[in-house]
Amino acid sequence: MGQQHRLVSGLVVCLFSLSLSSCGGGGGSSSSSSGSSSGVGSSTGSSSTSSSSGGSSGGSTGSGSSSGGTISFVLKNQDAATHAPPSGVTAAQYDYNLFTPNAANFPAVGGTYTDPVFGAPVRRLTNVVGNVNHDDIYAHHWANANGMFAFTNGPSQQLDIVKVADGTKPYSNQPQGSMSYETYWDALDPDKYYYYNGASLIRRSLQAQTNTTVKTFPAALESLGGSLNFQSRDGRYFVVQYDGTAKVWDSQTDTLYAGSFAPLDSTGWVSITPDAKYVVTAGEWLHYSYAIDHTAKSIASSPTMFWDRCGDHGVLISPSDGKSYLVTHSCYNTPGVYRVDLSKNQSGRTDAQQLADNQLLLNVDWPDQDGHFSAVSRGPLADWVFVDTENVTTNPGASDFNSSTAGWTPYRNEIIAINVLTLRVRRLAQHRSRGMGITGDGYFNQPRVSCAWDGSAVLWTSNYNVGSPTGYSDMYTIQSPIQ
Repeated sequence: MGQQHRLVSGLVVCLFSLSLSSCGGGGGSSSSSSGSSSGVGSSTGSSSTSSSSGGSSGGSTGSGSSSGGTISFVLKNQDAATHAPPSGVTAAQYDYNLFTPNAANFPAVGGTYTDPVFGAPVRRLTNVVGNVNHDDIYAHHWANANGMFAFTNGPSQQLDIVKVADGTKPYSNQPQGSMSYETYWDALDPDKYYYYNGASLIRRSLQAQTNTTVKTFPAALESLGGSLNFQSRDGRYFVVQYDGTAKVWDSQTDTLYAGSFAPLDSTGWVSITPDAKYVVTAGEWLHYSYAIDHTAKSIASSPTMFWDRCGDHGVLISPSDGKSYLVTHSCYNTPGVYRVDLSKNQSGRTDAQQLADNQLLLNVDWPDQDGHFSAVSRGPLADWVFVDTENVTTNPGASDFNSSTAGWTPYRNEIIAINVLTLRVRRLAQHRSRGMGITGDGYFNQPRVSCAWDGSAVLWTSNYNVGSPTGYSDMYTIQSPIQ
């Protein structure tokens, strides 16, 4: 599951006009993608209820709106230089250690503040101060098809649905099935999400508050790692695992493809590329891709070993050049964030050869080498990937609570968007979380960036220098971050 993953100046401004659309009740599909996510099975009722609880509106500073409409903001410091957060000032001036959820100017749920270094409006979506936050946010699109809703588990570990525009919770205590970390938003329909119930794949309608059994497989469904997507961007193809092996299922024709494979590592992940050309399995170092043949309705019998330079933190992306890549770290001899081609066989090739065969996206130094990824999977922004950088050094280090900003380096502890084809980098905000190297509940100190299927919202968690209890964090968002 996601909790198992851990990896061993000049001013340029960009003006964004953000259109925050509201959802008309769910059930509609995105106009930017085609395909169907319908399957077989019948609808059954549910005992879960809908509620209109939610956070307080709270005040905010900087640009932003909690009720929809148009937002404009200016990004600054868009270079490759070091930009440390404010230090030695007051909480009102966003001091790195003093600007915490206890500060008078810190936003309440639904409120925003403007990141003082890079200029993006950051909205707070939850308030669980004093508790461990069990949000298992990660690359598998914690926000839905159009960025309207996001999952949240919170301290109770029940599944609630939070509205990204204002932090309210229109649906609470929704079903999660047999594995809460294997809950996935539908690629096309913003009203729907999936979960496992034994051998059955269930699709949930939020608006109707009903469940549909999409398909019952021959044996109980098993975890894919709780990290990446299990559905293609057209909504048609799924990767599933049962009886210890991963398979591809065509939901439109109800066909299980010939061929299967065992995951590389029980603590790794299995996923399908957005374009449904490959299924991929990742272990602690190795990464294998299996080509999918939709004519023969089969997957390759032998894999391509396309990367063995780092651990399993990464995300699959199928941008507009027609290829599919893994975006991940290199951490063997040379640090950095790389775009890795799934089709290139790297067996027996050296570190230097593998790096030369692929594309450096972000040049980070060793102390800032950790982090998470989430890619836009469909629509006009499908060339973009989000990265959160995580410095986990301690005693003393940037990950310590109440730490100094001395020795700050470029890209340290940031939320970043990168175009994997043009190589354009957009530095959006500093996540300000600490204690990211702490084990156990300290996992929830990690931001674990995640975006909507269409890239209309990016989410992460942060404790903003609050260290008690270990694992406290709240969820934050920037809406329309790369338009």
